[in-house]
Amino acid sequence: MSIISNIEKFFHLIIYLMVLLLCGEEVRNMIVSKSLQVENVLMFFIYLEIMQMVSIFFSSGKIPIRYPLYISMFSLARHISFDNLAGIEALYLSGSIALIAGALVGLGYRDKLLNHKEPEFKEVIE
Repeated sequence: MSIISNIEKFFHLIIYLMVLLLCGEEVRNMIVSKSLQVENVLMFFIYLEIMQMVSIFFSSGKIPIRYPLYISMFSLARHISFDNLAGIEALYLSGSIALIAGALVGLGYRDKLLNHKEPEFKEVIE
């Protein structure tokens, strides 16, 4: 393996560890506040998608475009739901979610038209 490849894997491992630390911080905040809210669940979903994206990168060397799109959608939905926004800001963000959803639908139809019968990346079970 080249040194660049090793450096790249090291930094992806750092990203993975940072996401795990963020999950731990979220759990700690829930324990301290003694409450579980929808906002916490959405954050865990975002963290899970990031961890899956990094895991797929480690196993295949590629990142499927769907994962960043899912992460973006849930981040925008969380922002709309839990931040105080003016009406037009919420409308713009909702439009962004619709565009991302359209991109995901387009990716699905692309796979169907190209007769992809297998998923883009096979899960590696160890």
